[in-house]
Amino acid sequence: MKDLYYKIPIDYKRITEGQDLRKVTLEESLAQYISLVITTIFGEYKYDTEFGTIIWDTDFNLLSNINQLKDKIKESVYAKVKKYEKRMAITDVSLAIGEDTIEYNPNIRIKKRLDIVVYGVIKKTNEPYYYKSSYYLAPFSYK
Repeated sequence: MKDLYYKIPIDYKRITEGQDLRKVTLEESLAQYISLVITTIFGEYKYDTEFGTIIWDTDFNLLSNINQLKDKIKESVYAKVKKYEKRMAITDVSLAIGEDTIEYNPNIRIKKRLDIVVYGVIKKTNEPYYYKSSYYLAPFSYK
C-alpha cells in the first residue's frame, strides 16, 4: 500500500460502486500534489493554515516591481514545496509572468499568466524530475 498513488480529486462514486480508485504513477502523484500546494489559499486547509503559496495574496493588476514580485513568488513556491512534498528534493523554481489574449465573442480579455517550473530529484529513485504548469490570474484559472 505504501507505493500506491491515487488520482485526485478522489472519485467517491467509484468507491460507492465498489470499484477501485484510479491509480497514478509517482511522477503524476508528485505533479498533483505540487499543483495542490501552489493553488491552495493560505488558511483554506483548516488543519494547517500555512499550507499554500503567496500567489493568492498577490495583486497582479498592480504590478509595481515585476522582479521583486517574481522573487517573492519563487521563494514561496520553493519553501512550500520543500516543506510539504517529502518525496522530492527540490533544487530550483523558475517563474515567468506573461499575458495572453483570450477571445470570448464578442469580448477580448487579456489575462495574466504565471508559468511555474519546479525542479528536483525524486528521493526514491534518485531521478531528476520537473513539474511545469501555467496558471491564469485575475481571475485565477488553469491553462
